[in-house]
Amino acid sequence: MDLTTLFYNLREEVSCSVCSDLFTDPKHLSCLHSFCLKCLQQWYETCGGGEAIKCPKCQTLSRVPASGDLKDLPTSFYLNGLMDVLAIKECKNTQVTCGNCDKKSSEASYCFQCCIFYCEQCLVGHNMMRDKKEHRVLAVKEFQDKDYEDILKRPAFCSKERHQKEELKYMTFLTLCRETEVSQREELDAKLNVIAQLDEDCAKVIQQSEIARRYVQRFADGLIKTIQAKMKNIFTAVENQTKKSLESLKAKRSAIQQQINATESSLEEADKLLKRSTTAEVVQLKKLLQTIFQGLNPTEPIVHDPSSLQTLVFVENRKTIDTVNGEELGFLCMEEGYRKKPSKFLAEGKGLKEGTVGRKAQFNLITRNGKRKQWYDEGDRVTVEIKDEQERECVTQVKIDDKKNGIYKITYFPIVHGTFKLLVKVNGEHISCSPFTVILKPFQVKLVSSFGKEGSGDGMFKYPEGMAVSDRDEIVVADSQNHRVQVFNSNGTLLRSFGRRGENAGEFKRPIGVAINKDRNIFVADNDNHRIQIFSWEGRHLGSFGGKGHLDSQLSFPRGLSLDSTGNVIVADTGNKLIKIFTPDGRFLMKIGISWLFSLPVHCVQCGEYFIVSDSNTNHIEVYHRKGRLQCLFGRQGEGDGDFKCPRFLSVTQSKQLFVCDMNNHRIQVFELDGKFVGKFGTNGTKLGEFKEPFSVAVLSNDQIVVCDKNNHRIQIFQ
Repeated sequence: MDLTTLFYNLREEVSCSVCSDLFTDPKHLSCLHSFCLKCLQQWYETCGGGEAIKCPKCQTLSRVPASGDLKDLPTSFYLNGLMDVLAIKECKNTQVTCGNCDKKSSEASYCFQCCIFYCEQCLVGHNMMRDKKEHRVLAVKEFQDKDYEDILKRPAFCSKERHQKEELKYMTFLTLCRETEVSQREELDAKLNVIAQLDEDCAKVIQQSEIARRYVQRFADGLIKTIQAKMKNIFTAVENQTKKSLESLKAKRSAIQQQINATESSLEEADKLLKRSTTAEVVQLKKLLQTIFQGLNPTEPIVHDPSSLQTLVFVENRKTIDTVNGEELGFLCMEEGYRKKPSKFLAEGKGLKEGTVGRKAQFNLITRNGKRKQWYDEGDRVTVEIKDEQERECVTQVKIDDKKNGIYKITYFPIVHGTFKLLVKVNGEHISCSPFTVILKPFQVKLVSSFGKEGSGDGMFKYPEGMAVSDRDEIVVADSQNHRVQVFNSNGTLLRSFGRRGENAGEFKRPIGVAINKDRNIFVADNDNHRIQIFSWEGRHLGSFGGKGHLDSQLSFPRGLSLDSTGNVIVADTGNKLIKIFTPDGRFLMKIGISWLFSLPVHCVQCGEYFIVSDSNTNHIEVYHRKGRLQCLFGRQGEGDGDFKCPRFLSVTQSKQLFVCDMNNHRIQVFELDGKFVGKFGTNGTKLGEFKEPFSVAVLSNDQIVVCDKNNHRIQIFQ
């Protein structure tokens, strides 16, 4: 140790940079800068306290001791030793304070073990103590350079309770007693183990990322393979249809060519006879010429109309495109170690065991943490599938309502009956007991209630036709032959009625279609007055539009009414054989169809981007894109499943199932939007649950089905 250099700036070395005085109880921070305890306490309070203290010199943050007391910060034993050296060096000019009685003396001595100065009187008492007889004591005036070095190298003792006699050992920058050293070494080993585990986790993360990439690639490759297979099927269909069309055209061409060849041959023979014969001979050859031309097959004039050529056109499946554009390939989620695995998650509810085709089935999924308590993680991805033995899906739609608290309310709508597997997964892993076995029953309904009978009194009907339900489950009925509109609650209690026979505002001639908008205004198709009338919920007349004619803004015997997703009014302009759309105030927007496209359109409803039309005379249900392009049609005249006899009004449920009033078959049929038959109910009769020409159908908020039973003059409600 270079004592000359040390002694040169000794006073500056032991001065606090905050108060500029000699250190008193010096404490050092994690940045190794030291300050007086009192200075640090004042600085800490000035900075507002907290869990960390900022170094007054370099601004580095140091954690406050767990006790919250800055006295527990590490003591700078080295600075304490330097202050003792300074006191000894300056004792020739100043007196030294006794560490026992606080008297000042120039004849003091220093104890290397007690680390304090003693005056002559106190030194006598010190030396008399048995446990201090072995202490090394030296008069300050007798200090040599080696003695100064001994002060700086003197042992320090632990400040913790019951450890005061334990010598501190230096380990890097920490001073630890022997007992504390053991615990610190154990903590060090534990941290080294954590570091090793973290290194393993890093390797696992890299490995899992590669696995995730492979899964994504495999999934994407599978999708591409499926699309390519479907594309190949369409190509094959194109080739087959092209071959068939070409064969037909070639056969037609060959037949015409044969006729041409026969005609040319006959003409050539006749020409030869005429050229070599005289006039007299020609007369004699008349019968021969007739024989030649009679050998030709008599045919009608052949005219080829290019416009009659059927063109092969590829119609895009918009649903597929919308799904690809609207959905992601999948999701990434981080699974935390403290969370339970999905195999410990629970599901409960009737929908895990059974369901009914065409009806809503439900169950709840509950996610939990490692302590088996309900737990929510927004990164969880829940999937539900219901499949048969051939792995085919058998639900139209699965709705997962995330309650944001660890509960997921799951709703599905079966389309076929039988026994199936219900798979519930979270982040790709099965939950507890998944897959479940679920029994899906055939489509069935039961009668809940019925109201109304034939007559003209309040609450009675005379051939009711159109019907609509409000957002509060009120039922609005077009009482056609009573020329009025009646409003009921869902229990069948009459709330009000309005209208009478006539041509004036607010009067009707056979009202048929009704619709209710979000403002609770009621639109009525006034059939024989060729107009749409608008009423407030209370029945006050607000206006009308239409009028008999063939212009876009005019109507002819309008029947069905509905509203599109933006509140515009969809009118079945039956007499003009068109579907027209108007704003709520009656301004014409667009039309679907041309004069020959429909035979007798009676109702049109919207579902997403599609309009569904009931064309009664052709016994078709036709689905059009919003832009007017025909997407598909289904149905034909008959009594079988999916057949119709004069289909009337329609209704689309929240599960996107289509209810059709099959009027002359006296039943309600249920379909998927692509025309797939789901179920039916009702037979011809007057008993409860039977129908005579059901005309309109609607669905309440509780999924109960309301049917306007026209020729039985009543409303029936089914569950």
